[in-house]
Amino acid sequence: MSGGALTGRAPTGANVAVIYHSRKGTVRSLAAAVASGAEAAGASVRLRSVREEADGPGAEPADLTDLVWADAVVWGTPTHYGNVSAPLKEFIDSTGPAGLWSAGSLANLAVSALTSSTSLNGGQEGTLLSLHRTMYHWGALVTSVGASGDSADDWHDTGGNPYGLSVCADPRGRISASAEAAARTLGARMTGLAARVRPLRPSRARPSRPRAGGAQRLLIVLQQGDHRLRGLADALAVGAAEEGAEIRLRHVDGDETRLRHVDGDEVTPADVEWADGIAWGMRSRTGVLPSPLAAFIERTQRELPGPGYRGKAVTAFGTTLNAHAGGESTLLSAYTAMHQWDAVVLAPGYTDPVVNAAGGNPYGTLHHAGNGPSERSAVAAAHYQGRRFAIATAALATPPRTPHDRPRPALGSG
Repeated sequence: MSGGALTGRAPTGANVAVIYHSRKGTVRSLAAAVASGAEAAGASVRLRSVREEADGPGAEPADLTDLVWADAVVWGTPTHYGNVSAPLKEFIDSTGPAGLWSAGSLANLAVSALTSSTSLNGGQEGTLLSLHRTMYHWGALVTSVGASGDSADDWHDTGGNPYGLSVCADPRGRISASAEAAARTLGARMTGLAARVRPLRPSRARPSRPRAGGAQRLLIVLQQGDHRLRGLADALAVGAAEEGAEIRLRHVDGDETRLRHVDGDEVTPADVEWADGIAWGMRSRTGVLPSPLAAFIERTQRELPGPGYRGKAVTAFGTTLNAHAGGESTLLSAYTAMHQWDAVVLAPGYTDPVVNAAGGNPYGTLHHAGNGPSERSAVAAAHYQGRRFAIATAALATPPRTPHDRPRPALGSG
């Protein structure tokens, strides 16, 4: 496969950009396989490199216009000290000064990633998760390669990384048959996601008020005993309902305050099976996923037949005692858990001024009692998060449109 732009066109008109940096050729080989899989699935594909490669023919140089053109992006990077390589990070960082981020041009991209390192456990997971965190700031829909159907064996043979595709680097840039197959599967999966999010992309939208335009079932799960958390859950539910969502409000056990608030019925695995999207509400105490939620997620995976959380949209919100009491880490831990089960993570990102007014947390609405913005600001942000989440969930649950369908406007495009 040449490094130039691929020309396959999808009935849905989906655009997939595969943008990478490669040192030894392994990432380049994976990226080419992803591009091949996306093209075979019907996408228009751009295979791009962020730096000219000295060890072999590379792709055409990446340009920021590739991000505006794309409906989905797959990032490729070698693992550098458990993080993204400097050339790829420099390219991503350049979206700020160029104004793409502040203009909302990067919102609602479907995103996944791949990496390689010299050793099997050389920081691959940390690299992929660091990329995810950056994409949450954009307001992207972030997913992993996952393991499903005929591709499960290939995914496990590569090491079974739940956060994206990762392999050991080869000095000659070669990849195994399993890694190539897993990469092609990733390309095909991102083509499907690209087709679904395409109507949400700012470059496809018309400047009018967005509507969800499809049935979606949203489950809001929260810990009991915190009136501030319940207030955020209610606001999120109202925002989602305004966009046509059907809502179930449920609670989990584990109320250490012993305040028996009636926050809906207790959540069950059947609620997860019913839902198209799930919003997790939690109190931050130690900067990690609260034990009641962790226990429920594990129970769900044991008891639910079939895919469980796979392909479902997820978002999160919470409360803390102070502005820096582990709230961001708690929300991120929820997303890490959901990537384990192959969900699609949709954080608010910086996609609307209400996010900044509520403290500027790109990972989810967070209200802290000790200091910071008012509860009213947090409630407004949660309301927006619910609207945006309902619209994105409806898009994921709706069959892709054809190029002849008129696109819906996007929420969070400026």
